[in-house]
Amino acid sequence: MLTIRGTYDGKTFKPLPTEPLPQIEREVPVAIIFLEDVSIENQRRQHQMEVAKRMRAARDAMPPLGVSVKDLVEQGRER
Repeated sequence: MLTIRGTYDGKTFKPLPTEPLPQIEREVPVAIIFLEDVSIENQRRQHQMEVAKRMRAARDAMPPLGVSVKDLVEQGRER
């Protein structure tokens, strides 16, 4: 068994620049082991997407304020 360290960007596996690759002239079965639990990262990203969609829906449901941001800032300064 030979171990080669590399990176995976979701599409392509790339060996680290310091990793020597063997010369192979046939197909060889491989096992890929992720050193980090990527399922947690995917769950976080999915959760963030859901939160963003809910926030966007809430914002879209609100009527326009009818006041410019500049006027809101000025009103805040007066208080």
